[in-house]
Amino acid sequence: MQRKKMTLRFDLDHPEDRQAWEYLQRLNPVSVNRTVLAIINQAERINQLKDEFRSIVREELAAALRQVPVQPVRAEPEGDDGMDDTIMDFLDSFS
Repeated sequence: MQRKKMTLRFDLDHPEDRQAWEYLQRLNPVSVNRTVLAIINQAERINQLKDEFRSIVREELAAALRQVPVQPVRAEPEGDDGMDDTIMDFLDSFS
């Protein structure tokens, strides 16, 4: 059996580090290694599920958008039709 060793350090001045340290201190010393391994593996599974979920949502959204009918929008010609003056005159009547 091949074993690897890793050192983990906690900076107890940081709240997240302190919280993790305190959690591990409450565990049975025999189960600390198993617990840390389970947490790492669970975090990896969660990341994989997030990626799969994003991919599914992206695919479904793209499929739904392909089914939406798109109609081109005509831009109104820019020109002076006198409407701006009429609106401004109307607004000036309130002052």
